Amino acid sequence: MNLKNIFIYPRLPDNLGKLQSLAYNLWGTWNYEAIRLFYRIDAPLFRAVHHNPMQFLVRLPGERIAQLAEDRGFLFELERVWTQFQKYMRYDGQFRTDRGGMLEPGDIVAYFSMEFGLHECIPVYGGGLGVLSGDFLKAASDLNLPLVGVGLIYKYGYFTQRINLKGEQEEQFLEFDNHLIPMHELHGPEGEKAYIEVNIRGEPVRVKLWQIDVGKIKLVLLDTDLEENPPHLRDITQELYVADRAKRLQQELVLGMGGVQALERLGLATQIYHINEGHAAFLILARLRRLMQGSGLDFTEAKAVIRASTVFTTHTPVIAGNENFDTAMVKEYIENDVQSLGLSFEDLASHAYIDHDRKTFWLPALAIRFSGHVNAVSKMHRDVSRRMWAGLFPNLAPVELPIDHVTNGVHNSWLSEPVMELLNRYVGPDYHRCESRAQRWDKVFAIDDEEVWKAHHQNKQSLITFVRKKLADDLAGRGYIESKILKLTRALNPDYLTVVYARRFARYKRATLILRDRDRLAKILTNATRPVQLVFAGKAHPADTLGKSMIKEILAFAREYQLEDRVVFLENYDINVARHLSWGADVWLNNPVRENEASGTSGMKAGMNGVLNLSVLDGWWPEGYNGRNGWAITGAEYNQQYEMQEAAEAEQIYDLLEEEITNRYYDRNEAGVPIRWVQMMKESIVSTCCRFNMNRVLAEYIDKFYVPSKTAATQLSHNHYEPLRQALRGGQELLARWDRIAIANFSTSVDKSDVVTEGQRVEVTCTVDLNGVAPEAVQVELFYLLQEQEEYRIIAMQPLGAPNTPGVFGCTFETAGRGQLSMNARVRPAAPILRDLYPDLMKWAP
Repeated sequence: MNLKNIFIYPRLPDNLGKLQSLAYNLWGTWNYEAIRLFYRIDAPLFRAVHHNPMQFLVRLPGERIAQLAEDRGFLFELERVWTQFQKYMRYDGQFRTDRGGMLEPGDIVAYFSMEFGLHECIPVYGGGLGVLSGDFLKAASDLNLPLVGVGLIYKYGYFTQRINLKGEQEEQFLEFDNHLIPMHELHGPEGEKAYIEVNIRGEPVRVKLWQIDVGKIKLVLLDTDLEENPPHLRDITQELYVADRAKRLQQELVLGMGGVQALERLGLATQIYHINEGHAAFLILARLRRLMQGSGLDFTEAKAVIRASTVFTTHTPVIAGNENFDTAMVKEYIENDVQSLGLSFEDLASHAYIDHDRKTFWLPALAIRFSGHVNAVSKMHRDVSRRMWAGLFPNLAPVELPIDHVTNGVHNSWLSEPVMELLNRYVGPDYHRCESRAQRWDKVFAIDDEEVWKAHHQNKQSLITFVRKKLADDLAGRGYIESKILKLTRALNPDYLTVVYARRFARYKRATLILRDRDRLAKILTNATRPVQLVFAGKAHPADTLGKSMIKEILAFAREYQLEDRVVFLENYDINVARHLSWGADVWLNNPVRENEASGTSGMKAGMNGVLNLSVLDGWWPEGYNGRNGWAITGAEYNQQYEMQEAAEAEQIYDLLEEEITNRYYDRNEAGVPIRWVQMMKESIVSTCCRFNMNRVLAEYIDKFYVPSKTAATQLSHNHYEPLRQALRGGQELLARWDRIAIANFSTSVDKSDVVTEGQRVEVTCTVDLNGVAPEAVQVELFYLLQEQEEYRIIAMQPLGAPNTPGVFGCTFETAGRGQLSMNARVRPAAPILRDLYPDLMKWAP
């Protein structure tokens, strides 16, 4: 029996229509006055629906709706929130960075991501990448940037974590109704529902388009869960990070190729494409098709245009964690699409190979080779990424590999209400549209210590209340007896130093490092005068047995040492849990294996609320730590064996907890305020809010990547791409003769000197046989690197001999800096477009 499904929404009185509009826009999930408005209506129901404003209205009884329509006090508050919302939505200022960078309204940036963590009621995120993407959209809304998000809507989202009576993680995949979240169907110009069609291995897949309003920003989500699709294609968007590799590939084809179609279907003239991780790299194939079939460009020309207008951000510091597939599988799915462009599969696939390995198709490699701008998400991650992807640029020195960095940040919605109120009063409420001016944030140091401590105490009490309520619900779900639940829900003491570890449970993140010496840890926790309590939260990937065993180990430790009131594990770590933990913790623990954390935004969320980080110097923390805003775990020499490193780092954690951290926390004045601790809290707030806010992140993307991309793409496309075609025509002779060019006889005026001093003048020469290539077609240059400072310079070398003969090129420079200086001469194309398209066209003197 086939039944047609129609979703019926509540019919609200006219004077409550604004309430429904607020429920449809996620602005209402990060504005505290809007949140309080929904709590005022029915607080228990609002909590029960996980703060989902749409589901809340659907479940709200008709009698209560009628009461609200007659409640003059409520209507007054609704009007006040509505006025705030309208003011926010009507803001038309154009954001200009401190360096003067600015995007015009038509400079649309399409921000592609596999996941978006916007709110706990929309479970289409798995972890840090999703929450970062959500914060990116929220900040873009605050700054009124011309940006649109593109992703997938999943039937089950990421899994729901449950812990059974044995302490083992179990995964539940709970279906949610698209009509019960703040999301709506998109429609075409004639009012019809918007669909696109994507070809998956010769079969057409119908894809429905949905939209989530993130303040002023549109997030377009693609959905294959339609009755008209066959079951084996309908389930493409069923599960985030599905383990089945063929299904994952299908998802990423829909995201990349379908995402480009969706933008066109909606009439969004995208200028810049921003790919996050390799998941959306197949948008390159869709763009090749548009440029080659639609604009008549050949492959090289199309590649140049794509590179000029594409930004790729890598978020993964481990090569194995980057998206890759068996090449044969990819060939099955895209060969026909590639051949329809007059190309062989290898013409495209060669861009996805690493070190000539043709068996593995690496999506990040494809994205890097088709992106004019590539960045990592912290300075340390940049260095790691350059080493990781050095094989893509064999002729470049490691220090000049074209991988930049923009260190991540977080949106101001992660500020707790008490801390936000302090900042509004002392810093000024307009900080949410500003970048990172230190003089603005230094005003935090003038806040009275007692006020800061009071705000933190409110957050901590809120955390304890939240944990106890959640434990009661979770333990009841596990089947615990009532007396056991009653005992455990008295866990945690708001007066005890509270250390939180909350992140994904993976081996390299080392959740159980603090359990290395259990007896010593137990003594720290039960110290009579300086007690400590631990709160853990995090999910292990369903296939990660080691990550799951860590959760079990923590629960076993608490039980065996009878510390279940001081060591708590919160199941199903989501945005709501993260919010309370980052607000109310005293110390935020982070101890990954060094160079394995790309950024680590959870520590930023805690830091902006005055929570003190205790972290390995990895990810963002080497840039964030200043010696006054937390602690650095530096106990290991990183050339030691792994076991020795772990032992040293665990020892330092124990030492810090036993001595400096607990002493500082429990050292109170006559008013009960830990003055020295509060000073560190202020340092944490200032340093994090100033340097690691999402506005600064967006400003850097604008200055470093978006504006240069817009400029380059505009120049190439001028007059139907004539500048591009002319530049490539001019380079044909160079490309044909490149193998004949030879560079040799590199020498310097100090080759025989025993001592070279700072500021000494050095002459450099080399010979270059151009073999008939015009001298103006190449650039001969000196590359020199000051090793200790990792600074390099490139100096043009000029011809000193007759043209069109084996010529001598030379230059002079004065040494700058001290230490080891490395240098050599090289030759490469003079035309920027050729250098960009052919980074391997570079010859160094032997």
